[in-house]
Amino acid sequence: MQIEIDRIAFGGAGIAKKDGKVFFVKGGLPKDVLEINIIKDKGNYAEAVIASIINPSPDRVKPKCPVFTLCGGCQLQNLNYPAQIKEKEHILKETLGRLGGLHDVEIEPIVASPSEFAFRNKVTLSTWFYDGNWHIGYNQKGSNRKVAIESCPISTDIVDKTIRRLSEVLAAIGDRHYPLEKIHISSNGVRSQITFVPAHGRRGDLLKTLLKHLRRHQETENVSVSGAGEAGFEFSILDNKFMTTPSAFTQVNAGVNELMIKTVLEWSELNSEETVLDLYSGIGNFSIPLARQAREVLAVEISHNSVKLARKSAQANSVNNIVFRNATSEDAVEILNQEEETFDLIVLDPPREGAKEIIDGLVGLSPKKVIYISCDPATLARDLKKFDELGYKVIKVRPFDMFPQTFHIESIAMLSK
Repeated sequence: MQIEIDRIAFGGAGIAKKDGKVFFVKGGLPKDVLEINIIKDKGNYAEAVIASIINPSPDRVKPKCPVFTLCGGCQLQNLNYPAQIKEKEHILKETLGRLGGLHDVEIEPIVASPSEFAFRNKVTLSTWFYDGNWHIGYNQKGSNRKVAIESCPISTDIVDKTIRRLSEVLAAIGDRHYPLEKIHISSNGVRSQITFVPAHGRRGDLLKTLLKHLRRHQETENVSVSGAGEAGFEFSILDNKFMTTPSAFTQVNAGVNELMIKTVLEWSELNSEETVLDLYSGIGNFSIPLARQAREVLAVEISHNSVKLARKSAQANSVNNIVFRNATSEDAVEILNQEEETFDLIVLDPPREGAKEIIDGLVGLSPKKVIYISCDPATLARDLKKFDELGYKVIKVRPFDMFPQTFHIESIAMLSK
């Protein structure tokens, strides 16, 4: 069957329509004319793969990564960057309108990443022993199959050099009995920090010999084992110091993260008398900058390790007006409502599932303003619609390209009572 791709879907597949039916084509790009093979027919839509490219899109480019078609981590490396940006803007607008009924909301142009490649300062690699030696790489998207890598072009130069050295060293080791399951790598822009994760139930001290060997190389000298012995490091954003570890959640694109923090500060318009509730606060990515402009910030985070790191960061910045609470956002919001607390501003940065369960409770805290950071357009649309129904109007949405070469879209929405 021959079709022409119209646009990209959230998820990275190309979308085409023919004879009243929608086709989702893996690897298809806007303006591609393709011969396709249908792999799943769902009635009013079908999933398909490319049999041949009859006329390629003018925006089609050669991917930089040699395992692009196997890995699946980057879905759009074959599409030039301006076209990626255009498609992501369309996806966000279409999703907010279709799922959220937000047709008249101001959606600003997407903020591009300062770097199209070499932006990722944090990766997690799988490890496995096969055919006499160790391999590192990623899990193939949608399966348990592994894709071995020797480098990763979306990683920063420092992280990429670390990947290359790890690949080289581990490939030379013939001992399959090391209990190694995965590797976290993070960088502060100067050096890499590596954390080895032992296989479930296995002792980390069995990796000591391997660690000693890796510490001989400059790229892999900062290596430790997860758990109580995991080593941390410091990085800075906007003159704020942050303490973290490779296994802790942090934003992977430092340049875009800085622009997002600036947006949150700009839209907050805080004075020194206002109070802030920061939910899903992590290591204090927004809490610490906000605290410099507020009277007090209550930061709520479920991860005990992230709260511990955030406290260290606050101390390193001499910021004393943050109260850290190690709890789920659901429990914290319920307790705050029972205590009849109120806040001038609520900032939330929930996981991909969104914040559906706490929106009623957030409204009960009577914030003048809500700033919602999202990594999923669909759950953002659903949650903004509910906020709107409860009396909070969406003022504007600013999307960010945190993850170039992928379909992912980060957004910040501002709501007012």
